[in-house]
Amino acid sequence: MFSQNQKSFWIGFAFVLAILLTRSSHFGTSVALPDATLAVLFLGGLFRFNLRWLVATIALAFAIDFYAVGIAGVSDYCMSLGYWGLIPTYAMVWAIGRFASKREHPYALTTLAPAALTSAALAFVMSNAFWYAFSDKVSTLSVYQFSQAVAQYFTPYVGYTMFYLTATYFTSVAINSITAKKQSAA
Repeated sequence: MFSQNQKSFWIGFAFVLAILLTRSSHFGTSVALPDATLAVLFLGGLFRFNLRWLVATIALAFAIDFYAVGIAGVSDYCMSLGYWGLIPTYAMVWAIGRFASKREHPYALTTLAPAALTSAALAFVMSNAFWYAFSDKVSTLSVYQFSQAVAQYFTPYVGYTMFYLTATYFTSVAINSITAKKQSAA
């Protein structure tokens, strides 16, 4: 079948493709899928991809953002010093995936679901806290006002990440089942 290096290559390729296909829209549109970056980062940690992979993935996401703002004409509203808070936010998501990978049963739903939900929820809080603290766009709002303004985005932010992770989980279960049946038949 595939060697471990080949599997890692194809998984990494799928992750890059997922970011390339979805990074243009946080919550999706009629022509664009919602952003899968958080799911990809969590899975990268879960599959124990190394720190260089994390750096490359963050660099890819940032390159797409800078292309979108600088060349494609997307609004630069979210670009401020707070944008750089995505680095520790994304590292945290990867680290929680990595932490989950070291549990006794890392691919059990009882491990994955809480870890994934926690990482997505914390990412929402962290990214918004950085943006609030370092963006001039919201400096006139109190913490309460800002929290009220961004609360509406929590469910889609976490929900789309969980959707991608759920789809990946069930796809993986199906592939493993088919592979096991083929191996037992041989």
